[in-house]
Amino acid sequence: MITLSEEQWSFLKRRDTASFVDSVCEQYISTHKTFAPGMTREQTLAIMQAAYEFAERAGFTSTPHIVHLMYFAADAPGVLDEPAVIAQLRKPGSTPEQRFDDLLAVLSVELNRLEEGR
Repeated sequence: MITLSEEQWSFLKRRDTASFVDSVCEQYISTHKTFAPGMTREQTLAIMQAAYEFAERAGFTSTPHIVHLMYFAADAPGVLDEPAVIAQLRKPGSTPEQRFDDLLAVLSVELNRLEEGR
């Protein structure tokens, strides 16, 4: 059995996380031919890294939800800095994934309402 020191384990976790975030970013780039106006790959990667870290702090455990949160953050830079969004995702009483699903549902209704008003 292999035994790793705390330093080795920490290094492997950081490397695995960086690889995961980079892979999600590449997938995002391949399916989104345009970035948010003026965004570079490096900026998108930084936003996705910050979203991943936010998901960890908020207690997300579902990989599909983490990926969706990373896409959401890349599509709307700065959204995870909004106090109302932070409050919704950290609200007690349900999982962060359920709160994120609720947030997306509310945003979808509001966007549809705005589009109908045009």
